[in-house]
Amino acid sequence: MRKLGAILAGVVLAASSVGHALAQDGEPIPVLVSLPITGPVAAFGEHSRWGFELAFAQANEAGGIDGRPIAADFEDNRCNPAEGVKSVTQALSQKDYVVVLDGLCSSATLAIMPVIERAEIPMITANASATAIAEQSGVGGNKWMFKVNPADSGLTEAIVAWLDKEGKADKIALLAEDTDFGRAGSDGFSQALKKRGLELAAVEYYQQGTADFTGVLTKLKALDPNSIALYSIAADFQNLIRQYFSMGMKTPLTGRLILSDVPEEILKRGALDGTTTVQPYTIEVDTPENEAFVAAFEAMHGVKPNLLSFESYETGRLLVDAMERASAIEPAALRDAIESASYPSILGTAIEFDDNHLAHNNAVIMRVTDGKVEILGFSGT
Repeated sequence: MRKLGAILAGVVLAASSVGHALAQDGEPIPVLVSLPITGPVAAFGEHSRWGFELAFAQANEAGGIDGRPIAADFEDNRCNPAEGVKSVTQALSQKDYVVVLDGLCSSATLAIMPVIERAEIPMITANASATAIAEQSGVGGNKWMFKVNPADSGLTEAIVAWLDKEGKADKIALLAEDTDFGRAGSDGFSQALKKRGLELAAVEYYQQGTADFTGVLTKLKALDPNSIALYSIAADFQNLIRQYFSMGMKTPLTGRLILSDVPEEILKRGALDGTTTVQPYTIEVDTPENEAFVAAFEAMHGVKPNLLSFESYETGRLLVDAMERASAIEPAALRDAIESASYPSILGTAIEFDDNHLAHNNAVIMRVTDGKVEILGFSGT
């Protein structure tokens, strides 16, 4: 487990599907994964699924868990709390799963948490970022819930600390989707700035599916902030960036931008130069372990990974490690093994959980310069 680079480089990806590799003949280990397979962020769900599939394919090709393959069932939560609760509840009533993974969207994850607590089955979210998830887990109440992705509060503290070090933390406006993700970003920025005697110059929210951002962008342009912290994802994000570009706005952006989702023609023309952002991962991380991960991911799926597939991959590998250490492959024993995890991350730290069952992996600080993404450094969360 600890020789991650060797595992990645040597993996055989010939298995036709997760859970059906030729290396095992034991009873499959059932794992439930809740993702937005359809709906507005289905592309994110797809990448998250691919990350889990790579992690489990590697484990199964290596012999599984004592000869038992990991078999993942993927359920669609549509990034919707009600759909998440319905699909997970139904799935748990039909099969004896040993663990639930992800949720991906913070609102769906928060809604699913009481379901897994009542069922007394561990859940690990790879990508949901809302600070409230950790606040309600471990000593916060739900002992069955774990969170690998750094909380929004940790990520905003990392980016604000970096901006403050560069003298760029004043007069920041914030534009966010009106979801748990967007409001967690707003709260995180407000708290991080308050610690430094600063405050947001403005806070604007929009509803998911908004077609026209002209009004709010005009308002922010007139305010003339030093930067705009943006919390937006998927199609809304691309639509917003295109309108930002068409309006000729030059205000640098910050916050949680997924730069790989920026239309390439806009990025290359330098429209986002000066943008400084924070994410749990970027493909540009220059380590042998990341190089091997990217190569294995491309070999299996034909595309490069992004931060969602990375977080799901690391969560999947952490789960494999917990299964190997657990006294039994059943929910309570797995929960104990997950809680005591110390798994080596591709980013060079160990994934371990605090009292709130939150991991504190490195955050990557990036900037856009001359139309290209550069890594400025890493910051703890």
